[in-house]
Amino acid sequence: MKNIKISFLRSSIAVKHLFVNLLLTPIIITLTTNTPTSSAMNLFENYSLSTVEMIRDNGYEVEVHHVITADGYILELHRIPRSKAGQEPTRNHPVFIHHGILGTSADWVLAGAAMSLPMQLADAGYDVWLANCRGNTYSRKHISMTYKQKAFWNFSLHEVGKYDLPASIDYILAIANTSQLHYIGYSMGSCVFFIMGSERPEYQPKIRSQISLAPVAFLSNTRSSLRFMAPYAKMLNIVYQRMWKGMFMPQSNMQKFLASTICRERITQRMICEKCIIFSVCGSDPYHFDTKLIPLIMGHFPAGTSANLAAHFAQFILKDTFGQYDYGRAMNLRHYNSTEPPTYDLKSIRVPITLIYGENDILADTTDVMKLKAQLPMVVDAFPAKSPYFNHVDFLWSSRVAEQINDPVKEILQKTDDLGWTYTGPAATATAVDAVVPVVSQPPIQILQLNPLSGTVNLAPSLEFFAENLDAIIASTMPRPVDERDVAVFELEREQQRLLFGGVIRFAQAAEKKYGQLREEITNEISGWADDVATGAESRVKQTAVLVNGKIAFAGHSVAGAVGKAEHFVVGGVGKAEQTVVVGIGKAQNYVSYGLNKADRAVNGALNATVGRVGRVLWFWK
Repeated sequence: MKNIKISFLRSSIAVKHLFVNLLLTPIIITLTTNTPTSSAMNLFENYSLSTVEMIRDNGYEVEVHHVITADGYILELHRIPRSKAGQEPTRNHPVFIHHGILGTSADWVLAGAAMSLPMQLADAGYDVWLANCRGNTYSRKHISMTYKQKAFWNFSLHEVGKYDLPASIDYILAIANTSQLHYIGYSMGSCVFFIMGSERPEYQPKIRSQISLAPVAFLSNTRSSLRFMAPYAKMLNIVYQRMWKGMFMPQSNMQKFLASTICRERITQRMICEKCIIFSVCGSDPYHFDTKLIPLIMGHFPAGTSANLAAHFAQFILKDTFGQYDYGRAMNLRHYNSTEPPTYDLKSIRVPITLIYGENDILADTTDVMKLKAQLPMVVDAFPAKSPYFNHVDFLWSSRVAEQINDPVKEILQKTDDLGWTYTGPAATATAVDAVVPVVSQPPIQILQLNPLSGTVNLAPSLEFFAENLDAIIASTMPRPVDERDVAVFELEREQQRLLFGGVIRFAQAAEKKYGQLREEITNEISGWADDVATGAESRVKQTAVLVNGKIAFAGHSVAGAVGKAEHFVVGGVGKAEQTVVVGIGKAQNYVSYGLNKADRAVNGALNATVGRVGRVLWFWK
């Protein structure tokens, strides 16, 4: 029965993917028809550039390095060893920069030198290294496995923090011939650093300073649409394990093709790529997000990870704790000797840390960032980006990222890179986990409760759920207005969301209904065919039984006759053998008697001759 359910699920997902592709096909055809072939191909090639190619195109030297982790994964690091003018590093410590979930080193450089933090740090005299964690486009190799094996994808955030970061840090320090480095982590990049700091405390002295951009550890207050998928993460993980061996959202050629077509045109770019993909997960910045980058972003993102890692993030949303991967109560006993996974000890991290967050970041909510700050004992500073509209992806791709993020980061590094600098902040203590954390007063957010249909196994929220709660979901994920002008702008944004997602839901419902009808028709056809086959098979089985019984009876008679003949043959053979033995014994007895008589005569003759010789010798002596 379990196999039947999985088989049906595979068919269901495949059909839904087919309907989506059919929906997009007219748009793709229209766009590619209106675009010259050579132009479309050039666009495709541009969106296919690797990190190394993009860095070189911006005039910087770049090196590729490979690092092997303790558990055998081969990671690819990208290094910018000199400034654009070719100047060697002048700073005291290298800088190690880590990407977010489903990202790569390409995220930091695709916007060009005017917005790229790594390139600007290289020009500021730093030796810059870009990470690529296991499973993404650049780190899909292992010393004994291939990425096509299920075991390759058996990792979560825990392994990235415990193995990937230490291996990369040791390698960078060895190449740079220094004892410390600066670490900059964006989103997941900050999360895995906190895991390393907790699980591998011996690496804390190797970190000169740490800067967390859009920091992620606690996620229970997130307003992202991911909150509505989190309760189904475990079931979805099972699906990915069964169907794709645990691989989650890898980079594909179709993704790059869509980046060069749908995400290039202004209307579809805004309505599909920005609204559907970016807005619902990371929030919307109506003023400063650089929409021109969307085709480039879609050409490189998502870049793949494991389903376990995605489920680990969902766990943070559901449990309001920052802990190790939850295998389930039974398996937790085997892994942790406890029914609940242990939490990471943030209070043990003695590293100077700076937190920079966005006030309009619906993924890394300010409340969760303040809770993280309260548990870190050595916070140098914690401040929001200057723009109150800054969302999660603005840390990479805002049109104002240079002044809002890059310049403050350079100021922090310039201070902490000085050999005479030491941490002089508050005493190395942290607030208790359950302490009340003060945050900026903000409008209350309606927290929706998911109510799956009873009596059914739901792998994801139903279409009916989204249709009924669409307005509330959109309101939850909308950015907070800052002044009066935002009211009209955000209301227009809300209406666009309502029209777009409402249309998508209605289409999906119609497609699901058609699929149900089609499935029922096919099921009836298969049932009729199966009945015919069963009837014919029963008749053939009876005919075969009669034939087999006849063959068995015939074989029985043949065997009985053969046994009788064999018995007569054996009896006759035994009689002949007995006669032969008797005759042989008689002949042997005669032969023995003749031999004995002949031997007696020979012995008597020899004795007589000997006696005669002895008698002649005695006569001679006399």
